[in-house]
Amino acid sequence: MAFISFQPHDHFDCPTWTGSDSTTTINNMAFKPDSLWIKNYSGTGHPVMNNSTGGVAKNWIPSGNNAVDTTTYVASYTSDGFTLTGNIANTNDASDRYVGACWKANGGTTSTNTDGGINSTVQANTTAGISIVQFTGTGGNTTVGHGLGVAPKYIIVKALGTSDSGRVYNGGLTFIADPFASTVGRFANTSTFQDEATAFNDTASTSTVFSLGSLANSNASGQECIAYCFAEVKGFSKFGFYSGTGNIAGTKVYCGFKPKWIMIKSTTTTDDWGARSSVITGFGLGGQRTRNMKYNANGNQTTGTVQFESNGFRLASTSSANNQENTKYEYMAFAEMPMVASNGQIALAT
Repeated sequence: MAFISFQPHDHFDCPTWTGSDSTTTINNMAFKPDSLWIKNYSGTGHPVMNNSTGGVAKNWIPSGNNAVDTTTYVASYTSDGFTLTGNIANTNDASDRYVGACWKANGGTTSTNTDGGINSTVQANTTAGISIVQFTGTGGNTTVGHGLGVAPKYIIVKALGTSDSGRVYNGGLTFIADPFASTVGRFANTSTFQDEATAFNDTASTSTVFSLGSLANSNASGQECIAYCFAEVKGFSKFGFYSGTGNIAGTKVYCGFKPKWIMIKSTTTTDDWGARSSVITGFGLGGQRTRNMKYNANGNQTTGTVQFESNGFRLASTSSANNQENTKYEYMAFAEMPMVASNGQIALAT
């Protein structure tokens, strides 16, 4: 049984809203969000990634090889949510429906971290294993402090001035002979995982730093770079891999909690980075979630059904997006409810 000393909604949440074409405030969250990933789930719309370190006019639009976007989608962060600028299609278009994946870091308060070969600006939430790291790239092999106190298992890093897709490190890549960082994902496109030792210098992250190589997409010389770092916390977050079966009653992936948000990517086929959330209803029966929000594209799809369960998730389709036979998939998942919390509350199956 997986125990947890805090409530997941104090550190991660997925608010939904209907666009209004006017200034809109999303509130009633249990924390001030610091990392916000927005996606239109009822129609077309580019994903928007913003954070309180970089500020409201500095966004990553990972639906292509994009450099930084200075549009003010998020007008401000509040003590229990955020305010959106009106009449912007990607985040607040009238009648469209949106969901935000929101993480708490340190309430927008940053500090200088000197653990790495180069200094970084960090705001870290060590309880929930989340940090936002900003640094200036060197163009050569180096290390960057992340502030988590334990090794991050999942890292998404992007040189903001470079027109490229960024890179993804998953420390659970144990099905490949090299379990470290030479085989990496490209977040803003559908390509398979590639052997790129120059992305993370073929080196595992540690309790203090992660490593970078000479790849300009994640470490361009003189450019501002951003990294989202996640350490695995039992009962709250899980990062790993599974093998597809091609069977509609497919693989069961144990997380130790009832998921609220899951993102899945095939490592060997050209499918999307598809996310699903338990808060989005009307696109599946019971615990099934058929709405696949593509975080690398302008749009969504309804293939690749996922069954949300009290202790993980099950693949309930034969789609190449998440359950093709003899195909490896990577995932990141965050909890709605742990199996057993410190208050004795038990997550029930849907």
